[in-house]
Amino acid sequence: MRKIHVIFAAIFFVITIPLVVLLYQAYSQLELGTNSLYQGHAMFVANTLNQQIAKDLAIEDKRSYSEYGFIRTVQVIGGEENTLSELVDSPITSQYTGLIGHFQLTPDNSLRTPFLPEGRFGEILLEQISPTERTKREEVRFKINNILDELGVKNEGIEANAQPRDSVESVIDRVYKRDPKLHGKKKQTQEARAKRFEQTSEMEAIAFNAEAARYTDTDSLSQAMDLSHSQEVEIEPFEAVFDKNYIVFRRNVRRGSELYVQGFVVDLRAYLSSLVKNETQFYPLEKDLGLGFSSKDMDILQFGTSNVTTKILSVPLLPPLNNISLNMYMKKSDNFNSSALLLFLGFVVLFVLAAGLVAVYRLTQSEVSLAKKRQDFISAVSHELKTPLTAIKMRAELLQTSSNKMTDEKRMRSYDQIASESDRLTRLIQNVLNLSKLDGNRWVANIKRDRPKGVLDDFVTMYTKNIEDHGFSLTVSCDTEVESIQLMMDRDAVMQILTNLVDNSLKFSVKAEYKMIVIELRLDMDHVYLAVRDYGPGIPQSEMKKVFQEFYRVENEMTRTTQGTGIGLSMVKKLCALSNMKIEIENANPGLRTKIHFPPLSI
Repeated sequence: MRKIHVIFAAIFFVITIPLVVLLYQAYSQLELGTNSLYQGHAMFVANTLNQQIAKDLAIEDKRSYSEYGFIRTVQVIGGEENTLSELVDSPITSQYTGLIGHFQLTPDNSLRTPFLPEGRFGEILLEQISPTERTKREEVRFKINNILDELGVKNEGIEANAQPRDSVESVIDRVYKRDPKLHGKKKQTQEARAKRFEQTSEMEAIAFNAEAARYTDTDSLSQAMDLSHSQEVEIEPFEAVFDKNYIVFRRNVRRGSELYVQGFVVDLRAYLSSLVKNETQFYPLEKDLGLGFSSKDMDILQFGTSNVTTKILSVPLLPPLNNISLNMYMKKSDNFNSSALLLFLGFVVLFVLAAGLVAVYRLTQSEVSLAKKRQDFISAVSHELKTPLTAIKMRAELLQTSSNKMTDEKRMRSYDQIASESDRLTRLIQNVLNLSKLDGNRWVANIKRDRPKGVLDDFVTMYTKNIEDHGFSLTVSCDTEVESIQLMMDRDAVMQILTNLVDNSLKFSVKAEYKMIVIELRLDMDHVYLAVRDYGPGIPQSEMKKVFQEFYRVENEMTRTTQGTGIGLSMVKKLCALSNMKIEIENANPGLRTKIHFPPLSI
C-alpha cells in the first residue's frame, strides 16, 4: 500500500506543478494585459485633457493686451476706430467654465476690470449700466480683488527701462519670432516661441493712455495724447497660481517702461470638472477608472468612488497648470472578476484533479484490499476445508484397516467424529453458498408470521450437541411475554444467523475462563430481540465497524490461532438487512454480546 501512496502522490505533483505554473502565467498575463489596457485608456484621457487645456489657453493667449481695457482700437477698412472690448460684458461667454472675470494690475498695483471701467470715460459708460447691474459688477470686482490678495498676485512695478534697450534688429527678430542666438538653426527654444510682441498704433496708444491715467480734465487728456506714440509691447506667456478653490491665470505685459499684469480668475473645481465631464466624454461613475487632481500639498478634486487600490497613471497637466497632477486609479473590481474567474476555474481544475486522484486511489486501495481479503479468504477456506477432510479421511482409513481390532466404543467415536466433521464441512460450504447468493442478490427471503420462541427452540434442539462437543454449556433465557408472540420473519435467515453467531462464540472463546454460551429472547418495549453472549476476549473498540466487512478478521491471517473464514458477521448483517432486522454488537466485559432486533410489534 505504501508503494501505491508514493505512486499517486507522484502523479498528483507531476500534474499539479505544471498546472499551477500555467495558471500563474495566465494570471500574470491577464494582470499585465488589463493594466496595459487601462494605462492606454488613461493616457488617452490625459492627452485629451491636456489638449483641451492648451486649446482653452490658446484663446486667451492670443487676446490682445488692449482687450483688458474697456476701450480698444480695431482695424477697419480705411483705418482704425475705437470700440468696446469683448470683455466689457458681465458675465462674458467664455471657454472657461467657472470664469469669474478678467483683471489688469497697473504699474502702481491698482486693480482694473474691463467690465467695471473707471475714470472719466468709465463714468460715461457706467451711466448706461443700471444700479442693480453695477452692484453685481462691483461685487465681482471685490471678489477678484480678495482672491488676488489671498493668492499674493500683485504688480511688483518692475520697469523695463532698468534693462538694456534692445537693438532695432533684435526687436525685429522678436516680432518675427526669431532669436539671434539661434540664427541659422531650424529649432528655437520653448521660451522664444512662448513670448510674443505687438506693435501698437498711435490711436491705440491714445486710448490706452487715456484710460490707464484716469484723467478727468481736458488738459490732462491732451497731455496723454501728446505722450502717445507707436511702440512695441512684449507679452509673456501665462502663469498660474491656485489654491483649493480658485486659479488665477496671469501674464506680464511690458509696454515701454511700464509693467502691467493681466489675467483672469477661474473657479478651479468647476473648470476641472468641466474638463472631465464635458470635454473628454469620460464619466467616472460609469467607467472602470477613478480620476483625481492633486498638487504637492493637497488633493483638489476626485471623480468616481474612492474604492481604488492601484494608481495606474500620474502626469502633470500642461503649463501653466503643470503644478497640478492628473491621477488615475484602477478600482478594486476592475479586473477582479476576470482574475477571480481564472483563479476559480484553476481551483476547480485542481479540486477535480485531486478528487479524481483520491477517488481512483480509494478505488485502487479498495480493490487491493479486497483482493488481499479474497486471498486470505481462499487461504482460510482451504484451511477450513482441509481440517475436516483430513479428520474424516484419517477416521475412514482407521476404520478400513483396524475395523476388526477396534472395540465398539472406538468404532462409535470414529463414526461420531466423521459425522461431526461432515456437519462442520457442510456448514462451511453452506456459508460460502449463502454468501454467494447474498452477493448475487439470489437469496429469496421467505418472510411470514412465526414465533421467535419456536425458532429458538428448534435451534437449541439442533445445535446443543455441537456446543457440548466443543466443551461449552448452553444457557437459554426467555421472557414469558415473548413465548406467544408472532412476528413477520424469515425462519431460515434467523436459523442461519444464530448458527453463525454461536460458531463465532465457540471459535473465539476457546481460551475463555467460563466456557458458556448464553442465548436470550427479550421483549424491549415495542420490539423483540435475540442476544448471543460469550465470555471470550470481545472485540477491540477500533475494530467494531470493520468486523462486518467481507473476509475481515481481527487476527492476522498468517499468525491467527482461531478457525474461520471471515464471512460470518458479514453474512449475518446482510441477512438482517434482507429480513428487516438490525444487528448490534457490544463488549459485555467479559465477552461479546450480539443483539438481533426483530421488526417492531406494530408492523
